[in-house]
Amino acid sequence: MKNLSTIIGSRTIGVVGVGQWGQRLVNTLQPHTPHPVLQSDHPRAEEDREFPHIPLSDLTRQSDIIFLSTDLTAIPNILQEIRTQLRAHQVIIDIASSKRAFLPTLREIDASERAIVGSIHPMTRADLPSLRGQNGIVCTVSERSQEAEEIGEALFADQEMIVHRMRLEEHDRMMDQLQGKPHFFQVAACASMARGLGKGAVADLEHIGSPNFQLFAMSVGRGALLNPDLQADIITSMASSPEGRSDLEQIIRMQRTILDLALHDAALQGTNRFQRERQLPAFIKNMREMLDPTGTWREHMRKQTDTIIVRLANIKKRCMRLTAKRDTPGMLKRVCEILERHGIDLNAIDSMPTKDFPKGMVFELGHKDGAPIDMHQLAQDLDAIDVILQKEETNQ
Repeated sequence: MKNLSTIIGSRTIGVVGVGQWGQRLVNTLQPHTPHPVLQSDHPRAEEDREFPHIPLSDLTRQSDIIFLSTDLTAIPNILQEIRTQLRAHQVIIDIASSKRAFLPTLREIDASERAIVGSIHPMTRADLPSLRGQNGIVCTVSERSQEAEEIGEALFADQEMIVHRMRLEEHDRMMDQLQGKPHFFQVAACASMARGLGKGAVADLEHIGSPNFQLFAMSVGRGALLNPDLQADIITSMASSPEGRSDLEQIIRMQRTILDLALHDAALQGTNRFQRERQLPAFIKNMREMLDPTGTWREHMRKQTDTIIVRLANIKKRCMRLTAKRDTPGMLKRVCEILERHGIDLNAIDSMPTKDFPKGMVFELGHKDGAPIDMHQLAQDLDAIDVILQKEETNQ
């Protein structure tokens, strides 16, 4: 696979829509081009006078490669506005999570050979410290989209993401399953909990909840972090297609069925017919076997969720957070040697890049109960290797 610098060469890049993902594109692409990355985002320019905004028409005229990273609902109008300005050998790539609203326009631009059309989808939020191991989708528009696909692959590879390929027409139906349904469930769960709990009560529940509740709360909480417009756009996009709407309506029917079966079984409680005639357990078993006939997926989920549950519990019990100002080879080894000298017995280690230092790393460490720790001396010893002891928390 070619790297970004080789593919881009001396061409000028433009980014339309410089929110979180747009800014990440600018930061990622800038080292690979000899020219400043052109940026067009009128709403941001109105809020930030120093933002280097140029009008959309100027960006289209000056750029050889254009990325569209605006809000999902804005892309159809942008494509209509710039399509007559596009020229042969110019590359235009959208990064939208749903393509339905503008797929016909992409097809028309591609068929006219007015520009090379590409479509990619980073399957993650842009504000993570690292995108390593996250999924990125590169769509094949036609046989003419190879160059755009190479740019998309190189962009994801530069951030150590895992690249997946699919045809453009497959994308949105796949996203109905990967995004539409999960967001639909997340919004419904968030709304139900908001109506059923007092303000702030969900945090109290998490402290005493079972592992199953903690995993459930993580999913709902992750959805609650997203931009409401984005979450709404994803659900709306799914509902706008006959197949997507049918899927969402089926979810509602299944929930009604589960409630009806539960009410049926509840009426039998306390009678000698309960064990013989209850229906919900059989329904649950049948649906699981339909979803996963061999049980392989469930076993995989058991291993994954057990790992998450144990790791979270270890860190929840007793946690220490360290920040290495510069992640150099052997850094974790040196940290562990210092912790060992202080009698600290680790049982969980998580790490991720930090935004506080360009080449830094955060270590979140779970450790067992033991002798009292001289935190002042520990902080000094860690400081000697440019590591900051940020906090030590205990939940008894």
